[in-house]
Amino acid sequence: MDAGRRAVSGGRVRRPSNATTSSCEVRIVVLGYGIRGRIYAGYAFAHADKWSVAAIADPLFAAGALAAPPGCAVFHDWREALEKADADAAIIALPDRLHCEAAQAALARGLHILLEKPLGCSWEECTRLRDAQHAAGRLVLTGYVLRFAAFYRRLRAVLRTGEIGSLVAINHLVEIGYGKAAHAFCRGNWGREEAGTSTLVQKCTHDFDLIAWWTLGRRPSQISSFGSLAHWKPENAPAGAAPRCLDCAASTRAACPFDAVKLYLDDDSLRYHFAERTDEAMRRVVESSPYGRCVYHCGNDAVNRQTVVMEYPDGLLVTLGMQAFTAKRRRLTSFYGTRGEIFADGTRIVVSPFGGAPREIVPEQHGAHGGGDHEIMEEFARLVEKASPARYAAILDAALESHYAAFKAEEARCFCRGAGACAGRRQA
Repeated sequence: MDAGRRAVSGGRVRRPSNATTSSCEVRIVVLGYGIRGRIYAGYAFAHADKWSVAAIADPLFAAGALAAPPGCAVFHDWREALEKADADAAIIALPDRLHCEAAQAALARGLHILLEKPLGCSWEECTRLRDAQHAAGRLVLTGYVLRFAAFYRRLRAVLRTGEIGSLVAINHLVEIGYGKAAHAFCRGNWGREEAGTSTLVQKCTHDFDLIAWWTLGRRPSQISSFGSLAHWKPENAPAGAAPRCLDCAASTRAACPFDAVKLYLDDDSLRYHFAERTDEAMRRVVESSPYGRCVYHCGNDAVNRQTVVMEYPDGLLVTLGMQAFTAKRRRLTSFYGTRGEIFADGTRIVVSPFGGAPREIVPEQHGAHGGGDHEIMEEFARLVEKASPARYAAILDAALESHYAAFKAEEARCFCRGAGACAGRRQA
């Protein structure tokens, strides 16, 4: 038995007989121990009065690439963890293509779920999950942490005052940032759509959810979308560019903003994606992992800039833009009303009523995603303890609205580019 692993009784992991619990403690199994799984598990470990981590599953435990947290059972396979862990709930932070399957399996075992977005890689997967949730009567809370962030909660409260009158338009821009985009949507897990889903669905269901939240759950009546892969193609590679950054000439690397040495060794802003973050570990990443590849020779096809336009039955127009080629990583939103406008950039909210003086609001923010990562765990515990099956169904149905809009936007993009433009992709 692995060191630190809990005793197994009757094929299921049981808490030790001397374990201390509170009446509201929620026992969880964490499926996937990447950055999202580590954040949620870390919060649970730090709040033992509310949480007990029964087990964690990740294939990297098998290779010794991840260290097992003390006193916690670890499994290499998420299916085995679900079968053996004595848990009330599951946190699912597996690769996107496994979200629906793992969630259905957890629901079949009667577990409540905190599920990272996207809920599924196609609309068909999303509807299967909805049916499974309705049948099980358990909670499926989507990892929409921005809803729980102090900044966005304050922004919504300002909107609901009606100070700028009736909304007529919203312009929302997601600036991914060139380094983050090169990491995740070119070199990384989401570089090829066939491995999971599109950039828009993976990245911007957060934003479709915010839009649904701001518009009180209204569904658009018309959606148009345009987008494609720009620049990161072999024909745009600098002369003499090698398949890996370290094999490029020093002069070529010096002129390339996407150079892996610059992004992972010279800078540390992307290291949070990795379990090991030392200079030595990052050197290994650049030398031998997919993250050391040239962005022009990754074989990627994920869209890196896209625009979605949505019209609502009452005439509201919403534009959602997603852009990889930006210096900063932020979300910029402008709300246009009949009596004024609001601008928000993730740090400050500027309210400009017509004929009146502008005022600036700077909400206090702490922690990852402005505190949203912690607050969603608090909400998860509250809902598991107190909510009803009817409430659980309503929560998932609301989350599916954002996915519905995202998949419809992808259908619109494919239609505009021609019948063969999205061949081989999972369709809504």
